[in-house]
Amino acid sequence: MIQHARGEYYLYFNYDGPYAYLIGSLNIADFDRPGYFQHPGIIPQLIIASIIKFSHFLQGNDPSVVMDTFNRPEFYFNRINIVFAFINSISLYYFGKIVFKKTGEFWTGLFLQFTPFISILLIYNLASNTVYSVILVYVFILLTLIISFVNEDNLNRKKYKKYILFFGITCGLLISTLISLLPFFILPFLLIRKFKDKLYFIIISLTTFALLYFTVSSDSSTMWSFVIKNILHSGKYGSGPVNFLDPSMIGPTFNKIMIEFRIYLFIYFMIIITLMLQFIPKLKLKIWNSKYFRTLIGIFVIMSVYILLVAKQMEIYYLIPGVMFSVMALFCINSIYVDLFPRFFKFGKYAYLFFFLILMSFPQIGKFGNYLKHYNVRKKESHKIIKYVKENYPNQLIIASDQTSSLPTAFYYSLVHTGNQTNRYISILNEKFPNYIYFQRYRNEFLYLDKTPEKKQRLINSDSVVFHAFNENNFNIFKDKLSELTNKDITYKEVFANKNGERLYMVYLKPKN
Repeated sequence: MIQHARGEYYLYFNYDGPYAYLIGSLNIADFDRPGYFQHPGIIPQLIIASIIKFSHFLQGNDPSVVMDTFNRPEFYFNRINIVFAFINSISLYYFGKIVFKKTGEFWTGLFLQFTPFISILLIYNLASNTVYSVILVYVFILLTLIISFVNEDNLNRKKYKKYILFFGITCGLLISTLISLLPFFILPFLLIRKFKDKLYFIIISLTTFALLYFTVSSDSSTMWSFVIKNILHSGKYGSGPVNFLDPSMIGPTFNKIMIEFRIYLFIYFMIIITLMLQFIPKLKLKIWNSKYFRTLIGIFVIMSVYILLVAKQMEIYYLIPGVMFSVMALFCINSIYVDLFPRFFKFGKYAYLFFFLILMSFPQIGKFGNYLKHYNVRKKESHKIIKYVKENYPNQLIIASDQTSSLPTAFYYSLVHTGNQTNRYISILNEKFPNYIYFQRYRNEFLYLDKTPEKKQRLINSDSVVFHAFNENNFNIFKDKLSELTNKDITYKEVFANKNGERLYMVYLKPKN
């Protein structure tokens, strides 16, 4: 439903992420290494590559899987969406089933199945066809292993080794998908008691990661440079000075989370209160002996790390991995209080938890409706500007920038992640969109124009072009760069604007006197 409301992946900035994953995975489907390095996103790319290959085998229109993907990207996105939805649904079902089997409590399994529904933003990101479509499955696996581990009646050495192996493989897969999921390691690390076994777990995790990373990924130096820069520097993507975190951002971060994820902070402070009870002498031993005490400590560390990550990047979606543990945190808190005050919880020990989730879901329902309304309007506005360009400038040279509703923009944006296939894909795009030039908003330059000299010359010789701008500031920078490139005087008029803030300008170029 959300994906339908959002519309095609090339509308507005829907493509930021999905198109990069599509084209990076296309490399794998065509038996080459992907160039997408930041996440590093290996597992979702392998899954998407398999979907592309299989879909092309069954329903391909062009003999070449590369050309068919470039000709029908939204067809492949549709198939990818179906597969990821199926994987997440099956994982959710078996998560609840195994929890019920291991705990013997139906309501425990049902309650923990609320995990993906704690936030509308989490559900929104599941439809993005990127790392978040896979992370939830890892969380289900990790939580299933944890609940199985702590509820194991006869944990002999053989079973213990199996758990260490499964924990290690799962965590290795985690960081091969998204390196910032490293905090998830704390959960198995705390549950595994002996130092030697903790070491085995880390070795298995890193070995799993290394096998995948060095087999599939390319351009490793760029990725690690990016990671180190983000760790050592404050600011978004390490753009600030050399200090881990700007302390002045902590207050705004909590305000931001309070607006977007109030339930997250509520659960976070409930964890703090629960963990503080261990300092009451009467309660200390009971809390320490609770089977979910260590798990709750681990979740507290995880949630704290992602709060810090939001403070570094000032983007709320970095909180999502922590949000995925919110329901488990409530379950752990409840389990500890049941051990502490058994008489109080004699009847319906989960009743108040379900009441709490239902109560907190009402704002989510309202937010869900607002999301659908917002994205439906945005989709309609995006189609308006696409239609206007198509009807009024069929043969005009069109220049577009990032975060605009434009299929060629989505493709060109993704080229930075295509490795040694970049030149090949530029040639394909040049043939598919002969009247299109890409102006990279983040670098403020005509990216890839030097690789198509005939198009560059056409631009220099033109007396008019149409610029599709993200906003007015985007256009002001563009016209200065255009004047510099063509050595011509610039005049212009705005010809169209939509409610998304996108603008179309007719730009006239005249030789300087």
